[in-house]
Amino acid sequence: MPRSASLESETACPQHRKGAWFGPHGLPHPEGLHGALAGIRRWAARWLVGVAAGVLAACGGGGGDAVPAPPPAAVLHPVGGQVSGLAGVLVLANGTRGEWTITASGSYATQVAQGESYNIVVRTQPTGQTCLVENGTGVVAGPVTNVLVRCTTNTYAVGGTVVGLAGGLTLRLNGTADLLVTIDGAFRFALAVPHGSTYSVAVQVQPLDQFCEANSATGVALAPVTQVRVTCRTIDVPPPPPPPPPVAAAPLGLGITYGAKALNFSWLPATHATSYTVHEDPDGAGPLAAAQIGTTATTALAYGVPVLLHQRLNATYTVRACNISGCSAPSAPVAADMVQAIGYFKAASTAAEARFGNRVALSANGTTLAVGAYGEAGNTGAVYVFTRTGSIWSQQARITAPGGEANDYFGNAVALSADGNTLAIGADGESGDQTGTFAVMPPSNNLASSSGAVYVYSRSGSTWSQQAFIKASNTFAFDLFGAFVALSADGNTLAVGAYNESGDLTGAHGNAAFASSGAAYVFSRTGTSWAQQGYIKAANAGAGDFFGIYLSLSGSGDTLAVGAFFERSASAATPADDSLQDAGAAYVFQRTAGVWAQQAYLKAPSPLALDRFGVAVMLSGDGNTLAVGMDGDSSDHTGVYVVPPASNSLALNSGAVFVYTRAGGTWQPQAYLKASNTRTPHRFGNNLAMSSDGNTLVVPSYRDNSAATGFNGNQADTTAADAGAVLVFRRTAGTWAQQAYVKAPNTGSGDRFGGRVALSGDGNTLAVGASTEDGGSNGIGGNQADESRINAGAVYLY
Repeated sequence: MPRSASLESETACPQHRKGAWFGPHGLPHPEGLHGALAGIRRWAARWLVGVAAGVLAACGGGGGDAVPAPPPAAVLHPVGGQVSGLAGVLVLANGTRGEWTITASGSYATQVAQGESYNIVVRTQPTGQTCLVENGTGVVAGPVTNVLVRCTTNTYAVGGTVVGLAGGLTLRLNGTADLLVTIDGAFRFALAVPHGSTYSVAVQVQPLDQFCEANSATGVALAPVTQVRVTCRTIDVPPPPPPPPPVAAAPLGLGITYGAKALNFSWLPATHATSYTVHEDPDGAGPLAAAQIGTTATTALAYGVPVLLHQRLNATYTVRACNISGCSAPSAPVAADMVQAIGYFKAASTAAEARFGNRVALSANGTTLAVGAYGEAGNTGAVYVFTRTGSIWSQQARITAPGGEANDYFGNAVALSADGNTLAIGADGESGDQTGTFAVMPPSNNLASSSGAVYVYSRSGSTWSQQAFIKASNTFAFDLFGAFVALSADGNTLAVGAYNESGDLTGAHGNAAFASSGAAYVFSRTGTSWAQQGYIKAANAGAGDFFGIYLSLSGSGDTLAVGAFFERSASAATPADDSLQDAGAAYVFQRTAGVWAQQAYLKAPSPLALDRFGVAVMLSGDGNTLAVGMDGDSSDHTGVYVVPPASNSLALNSGAVFVYTRAGGTWQPQAYLKASNTRTPHRFGNNLAMSSDGNTLVVPSYRDNSAATGFNGNQADTTAADAGAVLVFRRTAGTWAQQAYVKAPNTGSGDRFGGRVALSGDGNTLAVGASTEDGGSNGIGGNQADESRINAGAVYLY
């Protein structure tokens, strides 16, 4: 065939060619497939060199050979699905036909022509993850959406090697997973840890006689962990401790013996006990709960009763046995006999007429007690100091005046600072004519009989030394300077009474015109040096008033109360009146910037002759509560009154006490107190003692004639003349009430128990003097039945 014919024939429209490999729709004919490739090559060459117009015309129905048309465009479909668990960058590919990057879980797709095959594979996966393809191959016949790519974080086993093990070993991974290892060699935990997470292997349980230590045991897992090394070595192990003992049984045989204001407990040993606790129920069957008061490893405990004894009259005590397993039930309760706990104090060498206890003073915490015995050695006098250590009282010192002489009455007045380290002692019979203050004792003389003096002592450790010898600035015979002394809490202010002083002026000087008008002197201490600060007279000074018979200072020393129990005015409104014999008065002075001035002049609401209002005065620590004794009151009332009842004279010299309170410099009466057993001639209120807070007031009836003993006994009894008693009152929210009726444990006629009283600042210790008690025993806790030393005197501690 000619070359031109062959070209025409081969370039004609396929559908017009006889025997062509194209079918009727331009697709390959099944029977011509064997020559398909060759035909395509020939067609492509001829089409490129053919004339487009001729070909197009021929294809429109003309004759001759035509160039074939290009194949129709391919149909594309998405091929993809979902990626899950991805934590990084993922690269996928469709075989070798291209790849794409995915950075987050979710759907994805690529385009593949219909009829073509696909093969979705992972080219790159995130570090620490494994990504697997599901349903990743096939032939495209339409959209493909089920090709899933699941990515999971790699996990790694943790393990290592154990060496030296002899027994059972438990290892713990990350505080939760335990693995028991019984032999040396490799180990691996069942729990795998995620890529990038920390791991920590620790020894949880090791053999009793071995010490096992894990090394290379912590880190971050980036591959399987195999380097943990546990090394065990044998150690010496003591035998296991014995099992804990059983709880001890409650102790048996609890008993009490007594000391001065102290209880001494003892009991039988309890099996298995290593210690004991003692408990106090303060009101026994009452509502108050028991509390532990001590612990000991022995079978005995000494306990100083920390409150006034009458506050524990119903108390019961128990003991428990303890060990590491706990404490036993309490023992059977035992009640204490508080009468036996009353302290009984005597001089170290008791002498008749010593008048031991004529004055008493206590430190604020009740651990130092000073006792005057002005009658010792022919009224030369002495002062005894006792101290408490733990629950034990002992004599610390016996103090006598340097150069003391008969009838000096050294110890007729005593006062202590709050800490107990400063002691003032009055000797109102001292007869020197000196004036002023002395650090060194001046030469003794007797040129001013009974002018009086005061000695000041200080304590360092347990040693007392004289600090000053003090005389009035206007010394006269028989002034009785030092008949009463009072100290501020810090011991730096000293008030001294000279009730027989005879000046008639109120200024800094006096004269002898008004016999026994009385005066008070105030001294102040700077460092260790004393100087007189004030000479104080009543604004209405009169002969025989006995101003200064009793003194009291507030804690700061800025308020001073002075009694004048023979003052004669008929009312506070008429201070110059002298018509009411021995009615009495009380005065309050205030110090401002070192200058003293009278603040108040107090009289009984309805003064009567011989009432002796002001026979005793007592201030609270803040100076705002004042009690005034009136031991000549003769009414027969009993109890506590806000407004005094109408007066009568049915109980001559039974006595009474008025309580005043101060607000803004003004004093108002708060209560009128009578004894619960008012009777002639008890002299209730002859002296006083008050706690620093002003809420506890102690009032003696030193001529009470009941033979009762101890606490709250028979007040109606009258068989022990002048035996004496003490009544304790308590203020709660401004209301006063009697709390106790207190007697000596060895009540005796004529003892005058309560002749002087002292109360510690905290209100928890009470000392009662009985200077005419006749006991012959010595020291503390002697034989109370011995009455072989007339008027030797005693002090009782509650």
